[in-house]
Amino acid sequence: MTESGFKLISWVVAGALVGATLAIPQAVDPWEMPSLVLDRAAAVDAVRFDEALAAEASETKEAQTLRSLFLDHGRAEANPPYEVSDNDRRQVEIHRATEDLIDKHGPAAFEAMRARAVDELADIFFDGNHEPQNEEEIAVLGGFSEVAKSYGLVHGGVVVAPELTVRALYKARWNSIHRRSFVEGFSQVELQAYWGWLALHGWGKPLEKREDALVAFRDAGGFGTQEAAALFDLLSGRPERAAISLQRLYAARGELRLRNMGLGALHAALMTSRAP
Repeated sequence: MTESGFKLISWVVAGALVGATLAIPQAVDPWEMPSLVLDRAAAVDAVRFDEALAAEASETKEAQTLRSLFLDHGRAEANPPYEVSDNDRRQVEIHRATEDLIDKHGPAAFEAMRARAVDELADIFFDGNHEPQNEEEIAVLGGFSEVAKSYGLVHGGVVVAPELTVRALYKARWNSIHRRSFVEGFSQVELQAYWGWLALHGWGKPLEKREDALVAFRDAGGFGTQEAAALFDLLSGRPERAAISLQRLYAARGELRLRNMGLGALHAALMTSRAP
């Protein structure tokens, strides 16, 4: 046998052993949520739409007043604690400025202001400045740096969340400050980016809120919701239900990892039933 022939046979045997090992049913701890997956083309289109809308933001007196109040809010938010009376006064002024802008220039002008704010955040955040470097950046970021840390958008100084998720969470903050629904003006893929991250990657957040986010993510057409729902059952102390769901997913998809996760959930169910 030649040396090259021996190497070929060795590789074939090694590959067969690996395949056999993977094929053997083995229980694994099913704790890891599926990662957030977004349609790349839809995500790019959403960002481009916001950029185009931001370019239409007006420089009218009403628009300037609203932006100034929003930046004032950011400065106060970045330097807690602040007087409740000051916050209440600012909220009333933001509400009035919002109504003035919409009354005189229409809803599109308001939407353009929101898109402009998100673009300003992106210019700072994706330039490596997760912490503000000057007064202008303090006003734009406000308390968003803490939000980014709290929700795991940044790890080790690197943005690990999809760009659209970062933009969506900031957009939700902007909406809240302007007394709007968190997800007002969101496209379908932005809803997925927002709710999907909260559900799948919101470790440390209340499980009930993450489950609510998963329902919203599913309603927005999110990917991987059935698997995530099974894992939420496990986290909620329902391992039998989780095992059944994972076994059904394995039957439908034939993915070995789902089979092994289902065995892990079944093992957890058995251990729970034996507990005193």
